[in-house]
Amino acid sequence: MVRTKRKRIINSVLTYGILGLALIWTIFPIYWMVKSSLSLNSEMYVARPNLFSKVITFDHYIDLFFNTTFLHSIWNSLIVASITTVICLTIGVLGAYAMTRLSYPGRNLFRSSIIVSYLMPTAVLFVPMYVFISSLGFYDSKYALLIIYPTFVVPYCCYMLISYFKAIPYALEEAALIDGCNRLQTLWYIVIPIALPGIAVVATFAFTMAWNEYLYAMIMTTSNAQKTATVAISAFKFADSAIWGRIMSASVVCSLPVTILYIAAQSLLISGKYEGSVK
Repeated sequence: MVRTKRKRIINSVLTYGILGLALIWTIFPIYWMVKSSLSLNSEMYVARPNLFSKVITFDHYIDLFFNTTFLHSIWNSLIVASITTVICLTIGVLGAYAMTRLSYPGRNLFRSSIIVSYLMPTAVLFVPMYVFISSLGFYDSKYALLIIYPTFVVPYCCYMLISYFKAIPYALEEAALIDGCNRLQTLWYIVIPIALPGIAVVATFAFTMAWNEYLYAMIMTTSNAQKTATVAISAFKFADSAIWGRIMSASVVCSLPVTILYIAAQSLLISGKYEGSVK
């Protein structure tokens, strides 16, 4: 009895110890980013910076907002990521539904090619993409990214939504079809409400993928008026020197929209599950 209790205590201590180390490992970079954005340059540019700031300052944020065009870059990223999410989610829902519910020649081939197109490295495609966008006359335009981003976001949306749609009993759709609904009505009134938690997850990750993308945005946008947030942050580094105050404060600001989206998606996941089950 004593040995069992001691073993249980040791297991609990080891479990919580490992979880605590994993939490520190995950949270510390975020803490250091926020801490550095609020630190003086005299505390930041030292060989051994302190773990806690002695003086808190907002000078880096003031410099970022009033001496740079970073807020405009944030706006560009919001436009590109939001429109990309809506377009890709719409195509992904229709494509995933067609691949799980409709019968047509080549369905298995299309389903298998999705993961291949998603795993295609961007380093292989950015040269033909650059030539294609330049021939269309969209070079140095944030709207060129709306043509490029769906090439890797749509396959992700389709691949993820296929598994969600497969889990929905087809008997529900058959009952709706018997009652007179067509395929689109069945998708809108039956499938989407039930799969709303999964759609929310896919939408969140699709927005994050478009928001964090750097390579295509760096190649396709050069002027400050068209740069996205990720490219604008990299512009604060010059050769071997970097303006760490701007970089850290810009990183904090850039992480806020995605953080807010994840928090909002959590409530949608809970509410969507019950709404779908009722409908």
